[in-house]
Amino acid sequence: MSKSNLGLVTHCKTAVKEKWGYVYGTYGEILTASILNQKIKQYLFQVKKYEDFIRQNWLGKRTVDCVGLIKSYIWWNENAPSYQIATDKSANNMYNIAKEKGIISTLPELPGICVWRTSHIGVYIGDGQVIESKGTKYGVVQTPLTGKGANTWTHWLKCPYIEYIEKESSNTFSDVKNDRWSYESIEKAAKLGLVQGNPDGTFNLTGYLTREQAAVIAVRIYEKIMEVIK
Repeated sequence: MSKSNLGLVTHCKTAVKEKWGYVYGTYGEILTASILNQKIKQYLFQVKKYEDFIRQNWLGKRTVDCVGLIKSYIWWNENAPSYQIATDKSANNMYNIAKEKGIISTLPELPGICVWRTSHIGVYIGDGQVIESKGTKYGVVQTPLTGKGANTWTHWLKCPYIEYIEKESSNTFSDVKNDRWSYESIEKAAKLGLVQGNPDGTFNLTGYLTREQAAVIAVRIYEKIMEVIK
């Protein structure tokens, strides 16, 4: 499934709703005593001094550090993140390798764009609001972009590992909402002509695929592959 800025926003809002915590070096797994002990050994200075607070507040919950919130989306596979070394970047490295970026005063009004300052990163969700994994004693929270309670963001960037959709398009199928985990894949399949849905404009998410339908989809995929080869 492809990853987009719209999906990143939905993911971050879920993290706020579920009250994810903050532990340095984590990326969305449910925090266990074993994982915490591992992080203490791995990041002694950043984690050890908060050990008591973490054990009292974050054990049994999903936790992320600032860039871990973004990586948890990139690595998410239905119900949990799966570590990927190729995209394991720090907040500073993600900013450095980003091809599109600028100073914060030029921030585009584009939900899912990232905001950054040295050693910290968050996600702009639109309407002057940011979601960030703020720190051990805060967890994942929503904060204003500017003004009281805002972080001192200095730059913006487009995350190099997701696709940016400049404007949200209307749904192809009336029963496939934008916040559904399969939304982006179904939309792409429709645009490629692999699926067409029902005459009433629905996709029928819980319906069964007949052999006839499977055969048609298989042929369409084959034809698309042949187009690319040619």
